[in-house]
Amino acid sequence: MLFSIRDSRSEFKRRLGCVLIALGLALLLLWPLRTGLATVIYNNVGSLRLNRALLAPGLGGEARTERAARAGQAFQRALAWDPLNGQAYYNLGAVYEQWQATPARDAALDRAAALSPGDVVARFRRGQALAARGLETRALREWRAAGADEYFIHRGLALAGAGDPAAAVAQYEQALALNPESADAYYYLGRALSALGQEADALAALESAAALEPPVSPRRYLLRAEVYVARQAWESALEAFGQAAVLSPDDPAPHYRMGWLLAHKLDAPEAALPHWQWALRVDPGYVPARMALGQAYAEQGACDEARDWLDPLLPPDQASSPASAAETRLAERGHGLLGDCFLQQARYDEALDHLARASSLAPDDVSRLLPLARAYAQASRYHDAIAAYRQALALDPGNAQARQGLAELGWFEAPDDDG
Repeated sequence: MLFSIRDSRSEFKRRLGCVLIALGLALLLLWPLRTGLATVIYNNVGSLRLNRALLAPGLGGEARTERAARAGQAFQRALAWDPLNGQAYYNLGAVYEQWQATPARDAALDRAAALSPGDVVARFRRGQALAARGLETRALREWRAAGADEYFIHRGLALAGAGDPAAAVAQYEQALALNPESADAYYYLGRALSALGQEADALAALESAAALEPPVSPRRYLLRAEVYVARQAWESALEAFGQAAVLSPDDPAPHYRMGWLLAHKLDAPEAALPHWQWALRVDPGYVPARMALGQAYAEQGACDEARDWLDPLLPPDQASSPASAAETRLAERGHGLLGDCFLQQARYDEALDHLARASSLAPDDVSRLLPLARAYAQASRYHDAIAAYRQALALDPGNAQARQGLAELGWFEAPDDDG
């Protein structure tokens, strides 16, 4: 029994010794890292407190300031452990910004950028601070180091999407000041300038974008083609679209644009059809090509072929309605094309069905009521024709076509029924 107790104590001491040795070795290994670990911990604690100060809902001003102060204390403790920690200075700058202490914020950001030259966020924020102080040259240097041209491009896109192309232009120009070789910046600049009606400058920007695209880039030739279209160099545009189609065989857009040129600018409508059909083989859901084919066959009087192409764009029945405004416009146009085509072929029932649907999709559009009224008159449904003309006049009292249509119908003795 005595020996058993002694053995147990010996085993306990042995294990305790092993534990102490392990702890000692761990301390020896971690001791050189204590500064980094403490800095990381305090930075994370401060960031958590700052996020709570900035993002907590329903927080009063005093409580928000108190939390920001506690975050600042954590960042200062991080700097006490490591006075050369750029991240702590950057975080401290965010606290000063919350307090609207602009000079202190700028000093902290300057220190962060100097200590962490590879930190693109710190360099970008320092650039913003310099720009706010009117130091544009130094701001550009910081932004260039941060690769901020993409930021300004995305900012421009957001402004353009919000309907402010003039403000977007300033952002794209800022991006080009940082990176004069940015094809994207030139491309979006051209679009924004075009929206402002500055066509000459827009074309120059698009040409610059095309020149900066790699030689094997389809967009290089698409951009060149659109510039040729704007300058009415139709053959050159057709060739450029063809090169884009070769480089990007799965893109329906170059094929569609080639068909558009052939049909509308080069007086070769028959040659356009294979290009539009190819675009739909590449992408059966490509609406411009489908609409172009439907219109082409309708204008040729091939109503059934036109209906085959346009049918996917039309609601399945009169009770169905398109899901969006864009789909409504497409269905309205498709029904209008088919209605006009069937009317020319004296297929009155089909014509009236499509024209009535087109008018129901745009009930306030006089241009949809007038062909419907003419179709009623040709089908000897005079009462319906008169009602449609009167509805058109209610929308546009001075409409000459509606007045003329009613005057012409005045020569007929309309039967009691609709024929």
